[in-house]
Amino acid sequence: MRRVTATPRRSARTASALLLTSALVGSLVACTTPAGSANCEQVVPTGESAGYVNASGTFGSPPEVDFPTPLLTPSAQQSIIDTGAGELITAGQIVDFQVSLFNGDDGSLITASTYDDSEAPVRRTAGNDVDVLAQALQCAQVGSRIAVTGAIEDVFGADALDPTLGLENDTAIVMVLDIEAAYLARATGTPQLGASGIPAVVTTSDGVPGVTIPTEPPPTEVRSHTLVLGQGTQLADGDRAVLHYTGLLWNTKTIFDSSWERGAPATFTITSFENDPNGIVPGLADGLIGATVGSQVIVVIPPAFGYPAGQAPASVPDGSTMVFVVDILGIEK
Repeated sequence: MRRVTATPRRSARTASALLLTSALVGSLVACTTPAGSANCEQVVPTGESAGYVNASGTFGSPPEVDFPTPLLTPSAQQSIIDTGAGELITAGQIVDFQVSLFNGDDGSLITASTYDDSEAPVRRTAGNDVDVLAQALQCAQVGSRIAVTGAIEDVFGADALDPTLGLENDTAIVMVLDIEAAYLARATGTPQLGASGIPAVVTTSDGVPGVTIPTEPPPTEVRSHTLVLGQGTQLADGDRAVLHYTGLLWNTKTIFDSSWERGAPATFTITSFENDPNGIVPGLADGLIGATVGSQVIVVIPPAFGYPAGQAPASVPDGSTMVFVVDILGIEK
């Protein structure tokens, strides 16, 4: 067994897109679990193989990683390299992180995220069975750097890789994750009474909204109503908010867009696209500014406050009144 020091370097065979588009401790002492985690049930257990992984360097930057090779791991394992001071992450929370993946056989870099604040981090739902990265986030703490060991197929799925990379499904991999932020899984505030002329909303146990649109004509002005009142920070003009949402057409009562259906929330700049090309529909911005994190808000947007004629997505005919049900999960720093 030899020891290698692996520092992320880009090459023609190490594109971060491989990671981002997929189904997307310095010693064994670091196997200890953080305070407060006793009541949190880990999906990926702490293990000896992951405990051999060392990493140094500034949090949020490409780490210098050291582990003995070949590093054998009988199953997915994790270990804490550095414990963060942030919140303990529970199942279902939305988590942003940076990650580097190394070949456990020889220590070479396979791929890495950007480690660039101007670009989107990797995002997973903690505990989700989409891959071992998502599972390892459950019971971690924000601000932590953790090591995860497993097999290629644990991240990319069986036979999902380009065969020219020379990697097999059972090739051992070492991953170092820097956990940057965590957001709510769904609106968590206090339910509020409905309002006349506003569509009724019920949610599943997972938080997915179901909407009943009235048979009466739609309003001619923007109407917003808080369905669940959260106790978090108020959204301000220009904030980048993490949202789960469903968008419907009033007239046809059909869904035209839903982050819930895609299984992942999205980040939007909360300002009108009339003021910022990265912004959102003017009526939606008006309806969300001032709402609080943890809230669920419904916004009814007449055509005059929606997309200009000819500029709407194909799923939104000109002249449509749109209805958005939005869970405000957090604000990106």
